[in-house]
Amino acid sequence: MKKILAIPISFFIFSLFACAGSNSANKPPEPSNAGIKETTKGITRYKKGCYKDSLTYFFKAHELFTASDQLSGVAMSLNNIGNVYRATGDIESALLFFDESLTIYNSIDDKKGAMQILSNKAAALIDSGRLEEATKSLKIAEDISEKEQIVFGPLLNIKGILSIKKKEYRHAEDTLQKAVTTTEPRNLSELANVNFAMGNLMHETKQYEKAVDFFKSALEADRLSGFSKGIADDLAAIGSVYFLQGKNELAGNFLKRSIKIYALNRNHKKVHKIMKQLVKVSEKTGLNISVTKHFVKRWLEGKTQERPCN
Repeated sequence: MKKILAIPISFFIFSLFACAGSNSANKPPEPSNAGIKETTKGITRYKKGCYKDSLTYFFKAHELFTASDQLSGVAMSLNNIGNVYRATGDIESALLFFDESLTIYNSIDDKKGAMQILSNKAAALIDSGRLEEATKSLKIAEDISEKEQIVFGPLLNIKGILSIKKKEYRHAEDTLQKAVTTTEPRNLSELANVNFAMGNLMHETKQYEKAVDFFKSALEADRLSGFSKGIADDLAAIGSVYFLQGKNELAGNFLKRSIKIYALNRNHKKVHKIMKQLVKVSEKTGLNISVTKHFVKRWLEGKTQERPCN
């Protein structure tokens, strides 16, 4: 999500990928095994920050689902494609794919699928600062949730994030607490999401010690799931809080780890922002960041021995 804090920290919401069949009342056929395999490959590449690769796999899955007229799979693949576009900052393309996916989920009466898309769409709209449109999208999802009596953790999480953006902190905390209680510990992506959101809330309200605790919980979950961008975001968030607290040695430790992951993922924008913080830490503490700069420069240029993204 877009930054809301004095020191740049990004909201991280793991895009809600689908990898299962529809829950519709009419029980349409499950997506084909071939399509599921391509989807799984795409999600794996996405977690590594290989967005171009993941998009290729999601397009393959879309073709397979379309060829066999597996509507739940078609909707799922459109959602996943939208998630990749959102991750790469192409919000308009993301919204187009989310809307197309929503149309299909509505046509097969898949309520949970529709809630998922509406939540993803709201997150994308928040990314671009279109808060009123995001509110409308979430309201539609909430109406479905209430009517169908479906508790959907990601919806609560995104509602909480929207409240933070609106500086409605009490409402944000109440909503995120509900999200915490509905999140299963085995669902690592949601666990990381809600902890990161709570960390941002604590940071925004200057409860820095609590913020660090929540960010570290998010980091633990992202490590377990192997989500590269999430790990980098968590490390950057922790480093930024320590920087605000004047704990510059700790800040430098976490920021160095974060910037190297961003460099491996060729995220120039994030590297530039974190490097500004690192330079300030270096000036305050005498921390030598020359080796970090060396690797960051090499990796941004694609000079890596291991190539996670070809």
